[in-house]
Order: sequence, then C-alpha cells, then structure tokens
Amino acid sequence: MHMARKNIRKSDRQLSPSQAANQQTVGMILAISLDEYGEIPSRLVMLFSDVAGLYDGRWSSHEACAVTYHNFSHALDVCLASARMLSGWNRTESAQTLDENHFLLGMAASLFHDAGYIKNKGDHAGSGGKFTLVHVERSMEIAWEYLTRKQWSSEEVETVCRMISITDYTKLSDLASLFTDVRIKAMAQMVATADLVAQMADTDYVQRIDDLFAEFKEVYEFENCEALAKKGTKVYKTVQEIKDGTIDFYEHFVVPTLTKLGRMDRYLTNFFGDGRNPYQENIAANLSGHLMDVRSQWRRLGDILTDLGLASNEQITKALAKQQTLTEKKTDPSKSFNALLREQLLPWFAARSQEGRCLGDILMEMQAVEPKSLAKGLLAQMLPDSLYEKLSPRELHFLLQAAILLQNICKGPWILGVVLEMANEILDCEASSILIADLDEKEMLVALPTGPKKNLVYGKGIAMDKGLSGWVYRNGQPARVSNVSDDARFDRGMDKNIDFVTRSILAVPLHVNGECIGAVEALNKSDDNFTQHDMNVLAILANMLANVMVGVLCLQSNH
Repeated sequence: MHMARKNIRKSDRQLSPSQAANQQTVGMILAISLDEYGEIPSRLVMLFSDVAGLYDGRWSSHEACAVTYHNFSHALDVCLASARMLSGWNRTESAQTLDENHFLLGMAASLFHDAGYIKNKGDHAGSGGKFTLVHVERSMEIAWEYLTRKQWSSEEVETVCRMISITDYTKLSDLASLFTDVRIKAMAQMVATADLVAQMADTDYVQRIDDLFAEFKEVYEFENCEALAKKGTKVYKTVQEIKDGTIDFYEHFVVPTLTKLGRMDRYLTNFFGDGRNPYQENIAANLSGHLMDVRSQWRRLGDILTDLGLASNEQITKALAKQQTLTEKKTDPSKSFNALLREQLLPWFAARSQEGRCLGDILMEMQAVEPKSLAKGLLAQMLPDSLYEKLSPRELHFLLQAAILLQNICKGPWILGVVLEMANEILDCEASSILIADLDEKEMLVALPTGPKKNLVYGKGIAMDKGLSGWVYRNGQPARVSNVSDDARFDRGMDKNIDFVTRSILAVPLHVNGECIGAVEALNKSDDNFTQHDMNVLAILANMLANVMVGVLCLQSNH
C-alpha cells in the first residue's frame, strides 16, 4: 500500500498543468454523481477515460486533437457545468428529478459535443479548425460510432446525438420535436447552456479568443470567404474584431439563446447556494474587466446586480420606482432630471450634505439583496478583478486614499478637489476637472476644476456640440487625444479665454444611476501620451465620484 501511494504521487508529479486541471475537473464531476446517486457508474468512468484517449490521439481512427480552443479541457468544463445544473435542478424540481441515466446521457453529449474538430487518422492538413462549420455533424458521427460499439442501446445513442445537435444553436426551434420527454429535454438544454456559459465564464476567455480566431482563419483558408459571407457566415478579418464584438455577442446572441434554452443556468445558483452563481460572476468580470467599453465599464448598479444573479429585473424595477417616489416627495415632479442636477448637484459643490437613501439602501430594505451581495455588485461595477491585477502599488494606494477621503464628502466638495489633485499626480498631468451637462443651456459646465487656471474656468460653459467633453457626454464613451490639434472634436475657445494651451486630453463619461450626466477630464500628460491604462484608472475614479454624486442627489432630495 505504501509503495502504491508513492507511485500515485510520482504519477501526479508527472502530470502537465492542463492534465492536472482536467483530472481535478473529472474528480468534481464524479463527486457530483456520488452525491446525487450514491455511486459512480462504471460506464461513466469508462466514458471519461475513452474520450480522453480520443483527444490524446490514442484511437486508431483519429489524430490527437490539435485545436486549442475546442479542446478536451473545454469538453470537461461543459460536463462540469452540466452536472452542476443537474444537481441544482434536482434540488428544486423534485417532481421531475433527473436520474442516473439522464446524468450519463448528458455527460456523453457534453464530452462528444466538440469532438468533430478532431481530424481523422492520416489527415495532416490544418489543425481541425477547417471543420468549424461541420463539427456538430462530425461530433454526432463520432459519438454514434463509439456508443454503438460500447453497446449502448439505440435509444440512448439517438438521444445523445440529438443532445449534441442543439449545440448548433440554429436547431433550438426544433426542441419540441427533438425531445418529447420533459426530463430528456431539460438535460439537453443544460448541455447546450453549459457550452455557452462554460466558455464565457472561463477566466482566460479573452486571451483564448486568439485560439478561436486561429480556428476561424483555418476554415477561411479551406473555404471561399465570399461564399461563406453569402451564406450568412460572419468572416472576421482580425482577432481584435472578435474581441471588440464580445459585448454585442453576449447581449444579442448568448443571452437570447440562454433564454430560448429556458435559462437553465439559473440552476447553477441552486447548486452553489447562498445566492451565488460564480459562472455569471466570471462572465461579468470578463465583460466589464477586460473590454472596458461604455456598457460594461459604466453600467448601472442594477444591471450589474441582475447580471450577477443577485437581484431580479422585477426587484430592480420596484426599487427604482420606490427611489423615484421618495425623490418626488421632496421635489417638484414636473422638473427634469437635468433641472434637479442644476438646482441640487451644482449648488452642492459649495454646500454641505446630510444622510439619505439610494438604490442600494432601498434594495436591502426590500430584502431583494443582502448587504454582501450589494457589495459584490458594487465591486464588480467599480473594480473588476482583471483590472485590479494590473494596477500598480502606487495606483492602488491612490485609490485607497481617494476612497477614504470620499467617505468624508459631507465635509464639502473640496474633498473632490483634493482627490482630483491626487489624480493629477497619478496620471502625471497638469490639470483635471469635473464637467456637468446643462441641457437647458446646451453646455458642459466646469463644476470642479484643478490646475493652474482653475479659478478662471470654474463655472464656465463649453458648447456641448463643440468640445471633446461634449462628445464624451453625447456618446457615453471615453476619449484620449495625444495632440488636440489633430482632433476635430477639440475646441480652443476656452484656451483662448484663459490663456492656456491644451496639448493632450483624457476624458471619461460620468454616469449617475445609469444616466450620463457629464465627464471627468485630465489635461496635458507630461509626455502627452495618455494610455489605455490611464483611461482605466480615471474610469475607476469616475465611478467612485459618481457614487458620491448619487448620494449627494439623494441627500439633497431628502433635505
């Protein structure tokens, strides 16, 4: 026994990181089987071993898997997500419990669903990306041959193949005809859901898009791109084009597809308990942390909370309605939000504030979210993990100092001025300012300036349709310009009036409760080269400032 243990440890040491990770994933799946059914079926163990051999090239009929995106690790990730959904389902749908055979069928479909990328033995052309458009059919053929050879019943073989077929998401309209048994249909929906959720929640998702593009490039080489386009197949020219389209892909394809599949991913929350869904948390981090586009970087807290599964759309709607009711009790309901800004927020820059209640407070009062869930949503909104890892110790120290100072905002708006001065040092720039949109006057008002000319620009207006800050406000997007002379959006009117020379600008939108109300600007970096990282830092600060302003509006409304 002692020698056997030594040999196991030696074998473990020889595993590659990916093999060790795969082994760990298989262990978690088998543990779910044991928890659900009190045993680990021998057919399940054999299934994992044999399909691992297929991907490793140990089958006489196929080469080793050569694609790096749709690989064995992805197949196992889909298995694990499917198994977790099944477990969550069984905890809540007691009248239609999925049994051991449903579990086995789902695992087989998950394991084989992307096997179609693997080349036949002797095929040395490409890596397998050439099969992108036909991989589902090839996956079904491989599964059919293997399961038949292993003497699975014809009904089981057909069921697994039908499950694989709907990972071609154009087949979703045929679900009713494909699956007459409610429980088989549910398991199939879980497999197809897991295929989307597992890849979107991968912590290396954005980096792995490079691997996905390599597969696309290969199919473009083997097929006629013009013919593909005519068939409606999207042809990507660069990997960046895929990355830039990730938000749209998630919003306009993934979410609608998950809805068609019955939002089976909600059962992941049942599996993990405590209101958590780590898959959705990772997806939110991938979208908001890396891409940092307007809809992920400055989304409303309500959007973040619903995406994380921490609050429902209905709860958010009720909370916002209650927040509006509370506000209207203290203000003239005929006045626009911009009028409230002008009358309450702008004067606040010279006034003190008192305590009040905002969206988060109302949600907690409604028991829609727990305080720790609200905190999780706020952190996902303001400081995603992927961005946090890129911040230097000096930048982290700055954000900590800013957070501490902003806790004392009741002392007055001069706190914001101090924080902006600190930002100037971090960004190595000459000046900065907070600008608030005045829709009545069609101007961006300089509400809080810093820098050598701050006394001259305070309260001044910049035409909304001319300046860069107006462009940022109107489009809700950040902007960075190294040489303003080369950018048509920049207007020199303010410079001429105050005898100042603007060389470079970094500006990010300022959102309050999801509505863009202005911009935060930084001017004249020492080398005039504001970076994407600088933009991320300023965006974090803008989020912090926005949350302070939400509080200010609530306080002023209740005053």
